[in-house]
Amino acid sequence: MTEHPRRIDRVLAESFLAGIAELSVDELHAMEREALEIETEISYVRRLAQGRIDILEAERDRRAAGGSLGDLIAALPTILADEGRSDQAGTRAQPLLAPSGTIEWNRGLERLVSDATLVNLPTISDAELQATLSQLRELEKDLSTRRRALHGVIDSLTHAIAERLAANTTG
Repeated sequence: MTEHPRRIDRVLAESFLAGIAELSVDELHAMEREALEIETEISYVRRLAQGRIDILEAERDRRAAGGSLGDLIAALPTILADEGRSDQAGTRAQPLLAPSGTIEWNRGLERLVSDATLVNLPTISDAELQATLSQLRELEKDLSTRRRALHGVIDSLTHAIAERLAANTTG
């Protein structure tokens, strides 16, 4: 059985940008669209992971303080507000607000953003809570690294498109 590389791996490979000076503007736009689609997918899963981290940290703190489950539920709007995020400056305007519904998150830790942990939160042990938090942080770190790398690819493509369009205007 032949394994096909994931789109993210193909787009982040050095060979993806090889020869972009010879490509047409249409080809560059297609490559940029694909990279932006992947960035949207990664950003979406990353934000799901961040939301879960925030909820699980709040649950850990609630348990330590002896608060009720009702306290956690009442705090959810504040917990999930984007206000405390330090990475907002790195956010880019996206043509897509959410990834395609056909995406399958079966690559590893992504299962953490779609499992039943939140439903079972009152019954999971402190050890399970801490283990899940650690795994979610690992996932968020990996996604952030890949997202930054994608931004480099997108920037290279955008620059190549701009250069090509400027050359066509002046030539």
